[in-house]
Amino acid sequence: MDSEHVPQQHASEEFEVELESSNEGTLRAATRWAAGLVDAFFGGDGSEVLGAAVVVHRLDDHSEVIRINTGTIEEAESLVAMVRSDLEELNHEDFLDRWSAADNQENVS
Repeated sequence: MDSEHVPQQHASEEFEVELESSNEGTLRAATRWAAGLVDAFFGGDGSEVLGAAVVVHRLDDHSEVIRINTGTIEEAESLVAMVRSDLEELNHEDFLDRWSAADNQENVS
């Protein structure tokens, strides 16, 4: 008897990724502000001032699955692109295995 091949679902059918403001502690936020001001003083864009986080949510209830705090907006945008690519290519388990190590909080599977 021939067994039917069931196509594997991609993680994008269960999860979505968003760029959000970081919810880091007061000391870290103050350090980020200081670094941004120093950067701006020396001609930089001061983008370190804004803390950003890459957050993966469940589609069904919008609960947070993975949160990765990043250093700059540019870093966060690059990370969002990588996460989106993996959401389209990997299944649920493989996606969580790959990204849970980068999670800044406890992972919820």
